[in-house]
Amino acid sequence: MMKRFLSLLLVVAVTGCATAQNSGFAGGKGEDHPGSVPVLLGLDPVRQDLKLSSLQCALLDSLRAEYKKRSKQIVATGMADEDAGIRANWDLKSLRKQFNQRALAVLSSSQQDRLRQIERQMIGGNLLTSPTEQQLLGLSPQQQQQLAAISQSSNGKVAALNAQSSSGKLSPFWADIKRHQIQSSTSSQMLSVLTHQQKKQWLVLSGQKMGLPKFSDPNARTESIFEGY
Repeated sequence: MMKRFLSLLLVVAVTGCATAQNSGFAGGKGEDHPGSVPVLLGLDPVRQDLKLSSLQCALLDSLRAEYKKRSKQIVATGMADEDAGIRANWDLKSLRKQFNQRALAVLSSSQQDRLRQIERQMIGGNLLTSPTEQQLLGLSPQQQQQLAAISQSSNGKVAALNAQSSSGKLSPFWADIKRHQIQSSTSSQMLSVLTHQQKKQWLVLSGQKMGLPKFSDPNARTESIFEGY
């Protein structure tokens, strides 16, 4: 249920990503981490790849639980009316930024570098709204404008989809499927903005491909990295 509420308010993954991109560009800046780092670090494949210690996992579990609890409270107040929803959206964005910083502080510098590679692999072109990524790839002002336009278009599509879902015209199941289709399409469109050389650089920056979760672990958490935005 919480995932459905957050999807309606945040527009990401990508659930959350589309909103993060659009609101960021509106102010002239994107977010370096358009998704929830605590949620991403809650996935077993990511933890295995980063070789997190038991202490780090315990700290991150606590952060993730607190993040979801506070997110749920904000979402509950945002369901009152449209104005409340807008305020909740900004509050969630601020909350995500705060908890992203706290989660990153748990990691070593080498783990943070590897996490960035994993973000590139899992979030894909949606990460190109990040000012750090744009600077790293040397994107031109024209490319940045193209990315902003794609982000705005994606945000509009997801907003329309959310309206259908909230009115009952589309089931939550199909809304999630269509939302991820939009997110995937947005990622491809954003990557197409890059030059051939920038795409090669992006692949190098993405590092070694992250392994799949171990099949022997029946409790491996493989939920979407955008759950709980």
